[in-house]
Amino acid sequence: MMTFIMTTNNTNLSPGTNVIMGLFMNSKDLFVNPIVERADIKLATTNRPGVYLWYSKLSGKYYVGSSVDLYKRLSRYYQPGYLAYPNHADLPIVRAITKYGLEKFILVILDYTKKSNIHTSEQYYIDTLYPIYNIRQVAGFRSGKLIKNNSLTEEHKLKLSLKRGINHHNYGIKRPPEVINLMRDNHPKTKKLYQYLSDKVTLVAEYNSIREMQKKTGITKEYVSRCIKANKLVHNKYFFSFTKLT
Repeated sequence: MMTFIMTTNNTNLSPGTNVIMGLFMNSKDLFVNPIVERADIKLATTNRPGVYLWYSKLSGKYYVGSSVDLYKRLSRYYQPGYLAYPNHADLPIVRAITKYGLEKFILVILDYTKKSNIHTSEQYYIDTLYPIYNIRQVAGFRSGKLIKNNSLTEEHKLKLSLKRGINHHNYGIKRPPEVINLMRDNHPKTKKLYQYLSDKVTLVAEYNSIREMQKKTGITKEYVSRCIKANKLVHNKYFFSFTKLT
């Protein structure tokens, strides 16, 4: 059961806060104000392996990560030097935290687990939640390099398997419209993708999702997403859009 650790200043919460509370009811810990609650975060996460999530109160986007020592990893997000370091500064979650500040984020501890299971647990939540701030939808990546994971124990396989059914944190929850809309807006598989020639008129192909596009064309979804965000052509030839232009 989640432990709700909040301060007295959290009475006027944004709609996004209510959404995250509904989506992660079975998470381990939740900190609505990471700045004020840093001491509580340290107490709860020091020397504990697990999986965490940063949720933006402003956009509803989120990032999933993991560490063998959660507080050691989480404390880095408070350090200007870490955020400004070239290898980190270009990461979407770091850019967002630098721009808006940690007070605009909610910290959710999704799982406390064994060191040998953290990347498999992280992958489970990436596959379940589709975090937009994650450049790669693969657990264990740090600055573009894959960290090898130990094999998953049968016990943890069972736990994760059960979570997909009646023990899943969303099982049996009747979501309000704003939650459904948020999930739909941030769920890559629900967004159709349109591929045009450079004239932005000639439609080349239509895909049910960006993942389907990657599978059919071999062009990575990360590259296409960056081009869409920057309003640039893909391979100087194709224009991709999540909205139909003609």
